[in-house]
Amino acid sequence: MTEINKLDAAFARFERALGLFETATRAHVEEKQRLKAAVTGSETAQRDHVKLQEQLSQVRQKAAELVDTSKQAAGKIDTAMGRIRSVLHSNSGA
Repeated sequence: MTEINKLDAAFARFERALGLFETATRAHVEEKQRLKAAVTGSETAQRDHVKLQEQLSQVRQKAAELVDTSKQAAGKIDTAMGRIRSVLHSNSGA
């Protein structure tokens, strides 16, 4: 093999190696970008989760307040109905 053929073969190997390196570098950069996007998405999801938990807590608290208010209202209605019955019963002459 002549020196020129050896040099051409070495350049060909170098170009193939350089091409493989460029492909690997490109893949690494793309993977890094995907990872960064995933981390950003994860952080956003975590913030949303915390916000939803806070909102759920507020809704549960409001529901508990409404249950209490409903029970109080039912008690007052029962008391009023009892008084009305008592008045009607006393006015009916019985």
